Amino acid sequence: MLFYMPLLVIKKIRVQLLALAAMFGFGMALFMYYQSLDPLTALLASVSTITTIGLYSPNLVTIPSSEKVLLIITFITSVGLAASIVQTTVSSAVRRELLAEESAKLKVKAMAGHVIVMGYKYLGKYVVESLKNLGLSYVVLVRDSSQLDALRLDGIPAMSAPVTHTYKALLDAGVQKASALISTFDDDGDNMLVALNAKKLNPNLKVIMVVNDRDLVEGAQAAGADVALVPSELIGNVLALSTISDEVEGVFLTNELRSRHVAGFEVKVSGIKYADVKGICPVLFAKRGDEIIYDLTDDMELKPGDKVYVMTDHESLSAFRDKMRGLNLIKGEGEA
Repeated sequence: MLFYMPLLVIKKIRVQLLALAAMFGFGMALFMYYQSLDPLTALLASVSTITTIGLYSPNLVTIPSSEKVLLIITFITSVGLAASIVQTTVSSAVRRELLAEESAKLKVKAMAGHVIVMGYKYLGKYVVESLKNLGLSYVVLVRDSSQLDALRLDGIPAMSAPVTHTYKALLDAGVQKASALISTFDDDGDNMLVALNAKKLNPNLKVIMVVNDRDLVEGAQAAGADVALVPSELIGNVLALSTISDEVEGVFLTNELRSRHVAGFEVKVSGIKYADVKGICPVLFAKRGDEIIYDLTDDMELKPGDKVYVMTDHESLSAFRDKMRGLNLIKGEGEA
C-alpha cells in the first residue's frame, strides 16, 4: 500500500498533468512555427521556458506580437495548472481517507458472491453482525461519511455512498458480482433508489429492503425488491402472537404465509408415535437434543424432551395444542 499511494495521487491530478503536457506541446508548436526550431529543440525550449529554467529565451523585442500574446496565454495557463497540481498533490497526500477508501475498494474488488449492506444504523449493525456469524463476505455503504473511520477500525469494509452518487457507489461495491443487497436506510425513497439502481446493474441480484411505511410495500416490489420487510409490523406481529401462546417461536416474512407462524411443543411423556400427532397442521421437523430430525416417519416414537415444530395459524394452533394435551404429550394450562 505504501507504493500504491503515489499512484492514487497521480490519479487525482491526471487531468491537470494532461493539460500541462498539452501546454508544453502548444509551446513547442509556437517555437517551431515562429523560431523555426526542430521538434526536439522546440520541445526543450517550451519546457525550459514554461518551467522558468531559462535554457532558451527568444529575443523578446524582435518576436512577433502574435507570438507574444500566445506565449503570455501559455505561461498564465501553465502557472495556474502548476498551482492546481501542487494543491491537489498536497491535499491528497495528507488525506488518509483517500488511502482508506482505495484500500476498501481493493478489498471489494477481490470479492464475489458477497452481500452489500446499505446503511449502518440500528438495523444495519445487526445485519452486519449476523453476516459475520454466518461467515459471509460483505461490504457496508453509508450515507454519513463520518461513520467510515469507526467502521474501518473495527475491520469492516466500508465505503461512502452519497445519495447523489448511489449508482457509482454500487459499482464500487462490486454490485455486478454480489449475490444480495440489504438496504436499511430510514428513508424509503433512498431504499427504493438503491433497489432501482442495483437491479439495473445486476438483474440477478437478490434485493432485500426495509420499508418503514406499510403502504409502500407494493412500490418497493415494483422498484425491484425481492423481499420488502416492514420492521414495525414484523415486531408487532411477534409481540402480539407471544401474548396468546407460549409456543410461538417465529413468523413468516412472505405475504402468502404472513398469517402463519412457527410453534414449538415439547414432548413430556413417551409411548407416542409421530403418526398420532400429524394431520392438523404441517409438522416441519423435530428436535432431539442437538439433532434436527427432518425425515419423520409414521412409526417414529417421540421421546420426552423432544420438541415438535409445526407451521400453523391461530385457530389450528389451538386445535393442535388440544390434541397434544389429549395425548398427554404436553401439560395442561397451569400444570407443573
